[in-house]
This record gives sequence, C-alpha cells and structure tokens, in this order.
Amino acid sequence: MLTIVVDAMGGDNAPACVVDGVVEALRESSNRFEILLIGQDEKVAPLLRQHDTAGLNLRFMHAPEVVTMEDVPATAVKAKQESSLVLGLKLCKSKEADAFVSAGNTGAMMAASLFVLGRLPGVLRPTIYAYFPRLGEGLTNIVDVGANVDCKPENLVQFAEMLTIYQRYAAKIDNPVVGLLNIGEEEGKGPDYLKQAWNLLQEAHGQGKINFIGNIEGHDILAGKATIVVCDGLVGNTILKFGESIPHFLGALFKPALEKLVMAGKLDQNSAALAGQAFKGIFEPFDVEKFGGVPFLGVDGISIVGHGRSSSRAIKNMIYMAEHMIEQRVNERIAEMLS
Repeated sequence: MLTIVVDAMGGDNAPACVVDGVVEALRESSNRFEILLIGQDEKVAPLLRQHDTAGLNLRFMHAPEVVTMEDVPATAVKAKQESSLVLGLKLCKSKEADAFVSAGNTGAMMAASLFVLGRLPGVLRPTIYAYFPRLGEGLTNIVDVGANVDCKPENLVQFAEMLTIYQRYAAKIDNPVVGLLNIGEEEGKGPDYLKQAWNLLQEAHGQGKINFIGNIEGHDILAGKATIVVCDGLVGNTILKFGESIPHFLGALFKPALEKLVMAGKLDQNSAALAGQAFKGIFEPFDVEKFGGVPFLGVDGISIVGHGRSSSRAIKNMIYMAEHMIEQRVNERIAEMLS
C-alpha cells in the first residue's frame, strides 16, 4: 500500500484544513492508500479528535518545528531539521513513504526537496510549473514559474522534456505541444539564449522526445496554442502572478457596474443574480484547487506543493495527484528520457 506523507503545518489555513482534507481523501478513496500526517501534536491532535478516524489508514507523527511562510527557504531548511517539512521528506528519502504533500513555503519546499531528495539522474535543474486555462478543452502549463530565474538554453529544453512526460502520463494528454515563449513567432527572434533554446528544442523534436511547434507569443497562452509554454522563471512567475490577479480585478469592476444597472432600473434583482452567476462561472477554469498543487519535476521523489491559501479540497486533490504520479511512474519515465 502506498504511504503519502502530508504536512499538517503547511499553508495559511493549517492545520485545520489539512486535517479535513486528509480525512476527506481517505473516506472518499475507501482507504486505498495510507496517510502519515506530520506536525505539532499539540495543534493537530485536538483537530483529529473532532473527526471519526476509526478504520481510516491514518497515522500521525509529531514534528516539533515548523517552517513558516516568512522563513528564508535555505536557512529554514538547515536550521529546522525537526520540522514537518524536513522530516516528511526524509521519510521519502529513506523509502518509508512514497510521496510528500505540503501547502507550505514553496521556496523552502524546493530547497528541502533538493537538499533531502536530490535530483533525478540527468536532471540539471528541477523545475515547477503552473496551470493556466485555455480556450477549448484541456489545460496549459507554463514552466518555469519561479524556481529558476536565470535559465540556460539546455535548462529550458529539459523543462519541456520533463513536463511532456508529466502531461503524457499523469495528465493524460496524448500529444503534448511545446511552445517557446518569445517576442515573435519567427525563427531567430529574441535574445541569444532563446535562439539557442529554439535550436535545442527543435533537435529534441527531431529525436521524438517532444512535439515542438516553435516560438509562441503572450496572446497564444490563453488561446491554447501549446499545452506546454516554456520560459525562464522570471517571465513565468510574472505571468503567473498577473494571471492570479485577473479574477479579482475583473470582479472588482463587474460588481459596481452591475449595481449601477440595477440602480438605474435597467436590470432587476433576479436578472442581476443570474448575470452574477454567469460571471462567476467564467472563472471556473482559473480554479487551481481542482488540481490541488504541482509536483517539483526533476527531484528524486514525489514532492508536491500547493498554494498557501489551499482549502481542504485542494489538500485532498494534492493527495490524489501524489497517488497518480506514483502509479504512472512519472519520475522513472523522466529518468529514462534523460538517461
């Protein structure tokens, strides 16, 4: 049976939402895996007592220290060896567990995953991606989104290769399409490192490793021209944070505009309510909680991080993602491609 370690202390709403998500996952899955919940006993135990956990494949492990959102990643990992984050990953390293899940400090998660788990054979730099909605069915992933700010051409190629494996086997996308984010679609556009990356991506395409369609531009992301958008971490993180602001920004504009129409008598309350529901439905594709979180691609183990604001639903879906990655042998397939 698979054992998934869940960081009870990770996230803005921890440990309450984490405990809720763990119990939901075990009940919904009919105990098809075991969960080892790790965190501070004095904070987690009272929450567990609020649930009927009899018969659930649930264990608890005390970890006296916590890596907070405010901690400096590298410093925290070295200084807090008894934290739920570090101890949880060590259980994966020693093969006492199969995956680690946390909604905690992303930088610390990356640093600890590298420090404790190490890299898969052949991986130059592990990476992290983000989900973006698209016109039509499916999803778009942007890689890298902040783990690697300064990328070399060969790094960008490996990001595309690793994410191709993930999409093909874990996301069930039959033919992932890779696009290189640039200032124009034509070959030869952009700075030298992107020109070199274009050549290397084209070479990987010729070897059958990826399906590379060339350069794409910013307006192609939501249009869904590619399922994988490759860029360096500075660009990717900027796009990610901008994308996260879109629903709130448009919602702030929509509400007063709707109220103005109602006040002017151009729209009754029932019609306004229907319009509000329709508007809310537009942003369902921006709901990343249905995926839960994202795995660090390239580390020698399954390490999945969620948004700091993760709810119990997101925690539950991160657990399912961990299970799916193990079953689909995603890391083994990445290592095979890069060997």
